[in-house]
Amino acid sequence: MMYEFIAGKLSSKQPDHIVIETNGIGYSLKISLSTFEKLPGVGESVKVYTYLHVREDILDLYGFVEKVEREFFYTLIGISKIGPKAALAILSGGSPAEISSWVMAEDAATIARTPGIGPTTAKRMILELKPKIAKGLGSSDPGGLTGQLGESSVENEAIMALEALGYSRSEVYSKIRKIFKESDSDLTVEQLIKKTLQR
Repeated sequence: MMYEFIAGKLSSKQPDHIVIETNGIGYSLKISLSTFEKLPGVGESVKVYTYLHVREDILDLYGFVEKVEREFFYTLIGISKIGPKAALAILSGGSPAEISSWVMAEDAATIARTPGIGPTTAKRMILELKPKIAKGLGSSDPGGLTGQLGESSVENEAIMALEALGYSRSEVYSKIRKIFKESDSDLTVEQLIKKTLQR
């Protein structure tokens, strides 16, 4: 990697790109909405982790406030037919934890709402990402989701029941995983549904 990070003064910021001035040079970086929301004010010091995309005569620099977002970006561009632009669009639609939750819940409908990501690409994302997220994506686990959907029939029944009530699968899945993690004893389907609705 040519650049690990760039630190300097934030000269300007837009929802899709920023300019950082350091040592008299202004670096223009493409960013996600997630990074944009975490940026300080214009004129303040900032540090962003970077990715340089080289293609023929194009050099695009991408910036991420958090290292975990860049790691997730690397994982996304490793999926067939998802380039840096599409990966940034996906990260603009949710945090790595939220995207992990959608993938583990096999919620293709939510993923497909991302501009430029259709149902086919969403399904491919789920197929390729789910095993990686289940293993913690190597050194880090951005979603905190190391369990597979359907580990128990109790979870599956509770998810299906709550979906029937109109809740989204990704929302229900993340809550159920958290309840299971915090629970000291085995829960029945009824108890699990009740606890999920109380969240």
